Amino acid sequence: MADETISSERFRVLVEQAGLRLTPEQFDELRQVYRFIPRMQRVVRRPRDRAAEPAHIFVHPRTEVR
Repeated sequence: MADETISSERFRVLVEQAGLRLTPEQFDELRQVYRFIPRMQRVVRRPRDRAAEPAHIFVHPRTEVR
């Protein structure tokens, strides 16, 4: 559920499996936002075509040649 925060014990297992070294502050902060990951995955993992990417255009400023 998006409204439920993962338990400290369960999140600690995930952190250890991932090999992360977190301070207590980082641990608490990441545990609180962990519930938003499924929603983020739905947004990020969807098919996109090339129009979804921003254009990378470089325009060189003109300089006067004398």
